[in-house]
Amino acid sequence: MGLELTVLGCAGSHTGPGRVCSGYLVTADGTRLLVDCGNGATANLQRFCRFDELDAIVVTHRHVDHCIDLVGMYYGLRFHRDGAKRIDLYAAAEVVDTLTGLLSADSALGFHDVFEVHEVTADTEVTVGPLALTFAESVHPVPTVSVAIEHAGRRLVYSSDSAGGPALIELARGADLLLCEATWQGDPDAYPDGMHLTARGAAEVAREAGVARLVLTHVLGSLDPRISVTEATEVFPGPVEAAADLRSWVV
Repeated sequence: MGLELTVLGCAGSHTGPGRVCSGYLVTADGTRLLVDCGNGATANLQRFCRFDELDAIVVTHRHVDHCIDLVGMYYGLRFHRDGAKRIDLYAAAEVVDTLTGLLSADSALGFHDVFEVHEVTADTEVTVGPLALTFAESVHPVPTVSVAIEHAGRRLVYSSDSAGGPALIELARGADLLLCEATWQGDPDAYPDGMHLTARGAAEVAREAGVARLVLTHVLGSLDPRISVTEATEVFPGPVEAAADLRSWVV
């Protein structure tokens, strides 16, 4: 089986009508990798596999629309019918400290008793089964990483939350599929610097990196992703699509 991406949730910053927040299941040769775990994402995850069937989890930063469902997963693993289960968690700085503070003070187990925590930075390289993961620093107000996932010569790159920049362009260079945040629409000058991309901004990253395909994600929950696709196609000459919950791509 080749490299496959399934969107569990793709709403940016908050949920939208029928849309949950960031979560992506990446599979290859029977290996299951969860990338981000925002509001509601684990409900859709369980359509495909149980928590304990995951081989590893990547969480790109501590904002709750990317990590809050790990709290519920913690309890699901802790009270597993066969006893507490452990999963490798590759997380950016501050993620675990943020989530640990949300657990019950009388918990018999701590966060580290369920997740084998590995902090990742721009210099980290990780192998999960047949998947090779490479990270780059993302432009965002909190410590955040973008990630490239490679399998059998195919490359999927996920921007996470990002304002773009050279590091993302280099990580994405030549990728078969760029899953890029496009939180906003319209004029980028209408929004704060250093936080997010517009649809056109995401398309500019894709064009500069020379990727084969662009999939827009993290569109603000209140916005219509179809408008984002229209804006991006004015900039990027290749195929542009919008992520949608439960939609899949073979990379």
